Amino acid sequence: MIHHTLSERLKPFLIFILFIALIAAFPNPCKAKRHRKSSRRKHHQKKPLISYRGFVVMEPVTGIILRSSHPDIKVEPASVSKLMLTAVTLDFIKQGKASLKETVDVSAKASKMGGSQVYLKQGEAFSLDEMLYAIIVQSANDACVAVAEHLAGTTDAFVALMNQKAKQLHMNNTHYVSVSGLYVKPTVHDITTPRDMALLARYLLIHHPEILKYSATKVRGFRNNTFTLRSHNHLLLHYHGMDGLKTGYYHRAGFNLVATAKRGNQRFIVSLFGASTSKLRDKKIMELMEYAFRNYRRVRLSEKGKPLETLALKLNKKKVNLPLNAAKTIDVVIEIGKKIQKKIKYLKESPPFKKNEQVAEAIFYIGGKQVGATFLLSGKNVKKPGWSIFHIFKKS
Repeated sequence: MIHHTLSERLKPFLIFILFIALIAAFPNPCKAKRHRKSSRRKHHQKKPLISYRGFVVMEPVTGIILRSSHPDIKVEPASVSKLMLTAVTLDFIKQGKASLKETVDVSAKASKMGGSQVYLKQGEAFSLDEMLYAIIVQSANDACVAVAEHLAGTTDAFVALMNQKAKQLHMNNTHYVSVSGLYVKPTVHDITTPRDMALLARYLLIHHPEILKYSATKVRGFRNNTFTLRSHNHLLLHYHGMDGLKTGYYHRAGFNLVATAKRGNQRFIVSLFGASTSKLRDKKIMELMEYAFRNYRRVRLSEKGKPLETLALKLNKKKVNLPLNAAKTIDVVIEIGKKIQKKIKYLKESPPFKKNEQVAEAIFYIGGKQVGATFLLSGKNVKKPGWSIFHIFKKS
């Protein structure tokens, strides 16, 4: 009887222990499901780090692309779009339609721009020169709007000028919807490619070299030195020869940079888009720049109007040297160590010669492949000698 009573008392306790053991052995399916969802979400959100989505390495004088990866991939330029705003603005100045000294007034719209800015206030006024420093150095969106409205009346009108310029430069995969690179809506934003932006950088370097005055600036005072402009291009501090051009970033676009550097008489452009971090972007750009500087050089094969050959003539027992001037300038980029061969084909070897008459053709080869050709023009008039005079021509 006592034994039976004890068993009855222990029975609830034993059931409780068994229940606890079962819970430990089989976790709550709801919790497990939530955990799996959470793990998948975290895994999905973690994006791989990439150095770039696409890049182009270009020599600006010739426009030759030395190396590229996905050069025509469509990307969002972010603030790199400001290079086109700057190109159009510098065109205005070069054409005499604007002046760096003229005053730009700040509108209500400009004062309300977000993102990177110099905190312009409605009614403030700055010179166009100061605004360009704010745009290129600080990447100021508010200054972009102020300049666009000043030059074209509205930002929409200025965007139309940007797209017109893109067509002129054969930037076939570029379209602008903003003056600053900020997207208007998540689905409405500027589009470009690494190749197109290298073309724009080349245009600026050749036709508006003053861009480097702005893009090489690391730190500068603004608004009577009450605000400090600081360049977002940290390679100005860390890479020898770096002097431009423009960075760009927002989350979806990634980290972008169209960079240029010069050492001696050699200059290169690297246009790189879509890096996961600024460190990866800068590291890849330095690698590509170093590759260009160490492996290639630009060589001028001929210069328009300058002697390339001399034709030695003997007229009336008198020696006459006829300079043969290049009809055009030819620049090429070659791998360091490769040799250039030049062949001259004479079209005419006896006088008379008229100044600027085609006398010969110079053809240049690298590794058996033709890389350039130019006619050679007579540098002066040479009369035909008398009938009894024997003349000897010697090519030198």
